[in-house]
Amino acid sequence: MGKKWGHYKAGGRSQPVKCIYCGRLVPRIKATVVRRGFRVDSKIPGIDRRRVFLPSHKAYACISCAKHRGLL
Repeated sequence: MGKKWGHYKAGGRSQPVKCIYCGRLVPRIKATVVRRGFRVDSKIPGIDRRRVFLPSHKAYACISCAKHRGLL
């Protein structure tokens, strides 16, 4: 048996995902998750953040782009 790394599951390949910054295809287990969407600023009067639904989606960034942007 080979080495059992902490974040790898035993089995086959992981699906490649596209980096949102550079477009590189990286395995999903090596990519960093980035939440993309809108944010409600608390400085706007009359808006409660808990009652407003703003859509967001999950995106992925490669390791080099995540390091460059300070996401890691």
